[in-house]
Amino acid sequence: MHHARHPLSPRQIRARRLNARKSTGPRTAAGKRRAALNALKYGTHTGPQSLPEMLYELGESPQEYQSFLADLLAALAPSNAVERMLAEDIATLAWKKKRLDRAMTGLQLRNLELLHLKRHREVLQVGRDTADVSQAEVIKNGLRRSSPSPAKFGEILSYLDLLTEAVEKNDFSQDANPIFAALYGEEPTLRGAQIIHLYHRFQEAQQGDEDAEESADPKVERGLLAALKLAVHEEARDVAEEYALYLQEHVHVSPALRAATLAPTNPEWRAMIRQEYTLDRLIERKLKLLMRMQRARQAPRQANKTHNANYAKKKNSFLRKTKPGSC
Repeated sequence: MHHARHPLSPRQIRARRLNARKSTGPRTAAGKRRAALNALKYGTHTGPQSLPEMLYELGESPQEYQSFLADLLAALAPSNAVERMLAEDIATLAWKKKRLDRAMTGLQLRNLELLHLKRHREVLQVGRDTADVSQAEVIKNGLRRSSPSPAKFGEILSYLDLLTEAVEKNDFSQDANPIFAALYGEEPTLRGAQIIHLYHRFQEAQQGDEDAEESADPKVERGLLAALKLAVHEEARDVAEEYALYLQEHVHVSPALRAATLAPTNPEWRAMIRQEYTLDRLIERKLKLLMRMQRARQAPRQANKTHNANYAKKKNSFLRKTKPGSC
């Protein structure tokens, strides 16, 4: 049955034109290469069909390869098809060696990348972690003797900052026993015991009567206050150094660690070194063969040139001897 086609309205024509602009197909070279495989079913015999396509797939420049090949041909100067074939083989092997060098460099860069990713995770962990010690352990041993963790160092330094501020202001009105218990537990260290004793002494002096405060020797008090300031300062310095060592060991990337990451320890390195050795041997053999062929081709020409030079020399000598008046 025949159906009459109605003419399109201007609105329909404009809509179809707009839709056509949205489906123009791939425009970039990479998109066109992918679109060329749209009709692929099995792919048993597919792959790069030319050298430029293969170089593109490997992330290399065909123009750079052609320039490299032209320079090598100019240097080797082949004069026939066989010599040119050898020269092109040498260029291919040398290009593969450059590719192998790039792969080795990429493997080292990947190791560095993995190292930085690992360290970056640990840096983020520094900000997220809380002290991973139990409350019973803190009560017994204190934070100073607990297992190292980023949060532990942060809490210790915050407590010592409070003590430093109180000592610098000569204000011992605050109860510091919770701080001392968190820092040193039931058995404080030698320096911790010194800090606790001096802090309590000044606290009792400030809370005591005026007669006891007036009877104290100002010189002795200044010496004890200086000793307390020094002890708190040394405690904070030691904790900061321990924290810096912890970060250097677990977080920071030192020059030595970076250099050690470049060491060829991956299993792939052994195969790469063998392949590099094979390429060097093949390049050496083909170069020797090409040079031997060139010498063999140039030998008759050189011999003829030497013969002509000797003949010209003898001829000139004979003419000088037979020239009238030469005797």
